[in-house]
Amino acid sequence: MRFKDLAIRKKFIFAFSFLLLLAFSGGLLVYSFFVKIQNFQALKNETAELMLELNKAQKLEKEFLLYGWKSTDFLEDGSTEFTELYFQKIQWVEDELLKQSATEIAGSVGLDWELKSLRQSVVNYKRTFDRLREMLLKRGFKDHGLEGEMRNYAHDLQKCISSDEKVFAFSLRKHEKDFALRKDLAYVQKLHKLSSEFIHFIEQASVEEYPHMTSGYKTETINAINAYKNHFDKIVQAEISIGLTQRNGLLLELENIIDKISPRLNSLNQKISQKNAELQERAFLVTTATLLLLLISVVGLIYLFRHTVLYPIMHLDNIVKKVLVGDTKADKELDTSSKDEIGSLSRNFQLMLENLRINLKQIKEKNKELEIKALRDAQQQWKMEGLDKFSDLMKTESVNLKTFAYMVISELVRYIEANQAAFFIAAEEGSHEFMEMKACYAYERKKSVQLKVSKGEGLVGQAWLEGELIYVTDIPDSYVKIKSGLGGANPNNILVLPLEVNDKIIGIIEIASFKVLGQFEVDFLIEVGSRIATTLNNLQMQQHTKELLAKSQQMTEDLRAQEEEVRQNMEELAATQDEMSRQNQQTAFYLNKIEKTNHILSGTLSKIYDGLIIMDDQQCIMEVNAYIKEKLYYNEDDVEGNSPELILKTSINKIIKNLHNDPHFLSKGISESKVCKMMDKFGKIEEAQFVITEIESDGIHFYSIMFNKLEKQKSNKIILQRNTRKL
Repeated sequence: MRFKDLAIRKKFIFAFSFLLLLAFSGGLLVYSFFVKIQNFQALKNETAELMLELNKAQKLEKEFLLYGWKSTDFLEDGSTEFTELYFQKIQWVEDELLKQSATEIAGSVGLDWELKSLRQSVVNYKRTFDRLREMLLKRGFKDHGLEGEMRNYAHDLQKCISSDEKVFAFSLRKHEKDFALRKDLAYVQKLHKLSSEFIHFIEQASVEEYPHMTSGYKTETINAINAYKNHFDKIVQAEISIGLTQRNGLLLELENIIDKISPRLNSLNQKISQKNAELQERAFLVTTATLLLLLISVVGLIYLFRHTVLYPIMHLDNIVKKVLVGDTKADKELDTSSKDEIGSLSRNFQLMLENLRINLKQIKEKNKELEIKALRDAQQQWKMEGLDKFSDLMKTESVNLKTFAYMVISELVRYIEANQAAFFIAAEEGSHEFMEMKACYAYERKKSVQLKVSKGEGLVGQAWLEGELIYVTDIPDSYVKIKSGLGGANPNNILVLPLEVNDKIIGIIEIASFKVLGQFEVDFLIEVGSRIATTLNNLQMQQHTKELLAKSQQMTEDLRAQEEEVRQNMEELAATQDEMSRQNQQTAFYLNKIEKTNHILSGTLSKIYDGLIIMDDQQCIMEVNAYIKEKLYYNEDDVEGNSPELILKTSINKIIKNLHNDPHFLSKGISESKVCKMMDKFGKIEEAQFVITEIESDGIHFYSIMFNKLEKQKSNKIILQRNTRKL
């Protein structure tokens, strides 16, 4: 029987059954493709997160190798925050690779073996880093590990009695330091040769020339030399295992492993992306083919059933055409309430479109999240690079506050791409406090502008009064104008940043810009402002200390002049008893004045520094203050004529020798502040911070060491400021 002879009902059953079968098959095929696309997209995202975590682990490795392994926590416990985070991230990467290799999607495209191989490389990377960590822990630093043991032997050698022995001991330390700095094995040979010469000297020394050279002393000294050399050799072997440079040892092994892992991860990510793109293309082709087949079938049925089903099919055809031209609301016009075959087709078609929309929406959302994440990472990288750059910049010794201020704002304007900036520093005249402009920067030209701002005056004064950052985008025309060779214009943004230290505003930075500053740039300015404030506070403290020392030296000279005047007056008035009596009274007056002045000087210094050590030109202790006698329990017999290294466990002689090569000393008259160990008479060790200055009297050089326990630094800064005002 021909088709046209069939009943209408059977025609509809046949026609719509065919359409439903075609639509369902196409939709099922398209759905399967989109499920695979989602799985591959998830695998791609996980691979990208793997790469990010691996990069973070590499960064933690670099930070640990730069300064983490020298921390006290690591040297005592073998673990730091860097190593803990490193092992957490590497373990996460390892577990994630194992999980991905076991997924069905990875096995279906042959990526499971490559993922397992990558996991093994990550395991090797972790093990190599752990070996490097153990080697660094064994090597130690300062008072820990092999280096700590070697330093103990070195200190024993430096206590030798004769000057010849001390020359040998200090020469050994010099070769040791040269090797530590340059990692050159030539210094190992030099140290071996010098230690042999030292032993030969000890063995050949006679008791007549060196009375202390008893057989017991020789044996003890030779054993100390050999122990020192053996520990040095162990450190050298540890350094060789670690890697004298980045091109050998465990350092090279680490670099080679990571150089192999990164390209393989990138290649894996590219393969996944390529496979995902292929699936998307195939899904598009299948979807298009399905829609085309549906359209052809509908047109054929219209030709056959135009008298019976013409209008319903035309309505459905119009909806399909609207969908094809991009009308997202066309499916709302479908008659899904119908119970016949056309209604079923409409419902299935609507379901297919809804699935397509959901899948496409999810893909767009994932891509948008990745773009936002990449932007945040770039902003964080910009911030970290800026902080590192300004940290290095603020390590430079400035001649004065103006130079420091200009150096900071000029670099700040360039880095954030602003247009103009000013640096104000707090000052006072009597009881009046104000902010004084120390530097101004605009279009890379230095301006000599003098400006004083009181508290509450303008944006600068308001920021000073409130102690908070001010960011203004609505700028009056008369506030400030940025000028160039072609004219001038008003800035769009003004940012005023207070510089606060210990709840006190010590300076203000004002920045004008055409560009709107992002929140990440404002956060960066707040953080770098904190570091600038700390550095500025340190510079001011150094200036106050220098001024105080100058006043102290001047008062000392005045006292000496008064003493000389008293002596001359006593000689001139010795002729008569009455005159002598009067002169004795005058002398007693001057001596009382000297004693009061000395008491003022000692009291002033004791409020700035805990301990004070006075040495002669041979670096032997002449006098110490009451803090050393009362708090560290040394008496005069313990310290007089001894080296200051009895109290401060660092190479004072070396620092004094290099004093005139120290730019900080040449510019400020006092050495740069250093940190060392401080030991009392009973062996208790504490951290101390000290400075050294040189005083010349009658052609003789004297040295003064002033130190503080570290926990008192904050309070001493406040006391120093108060005493400076009183003086």
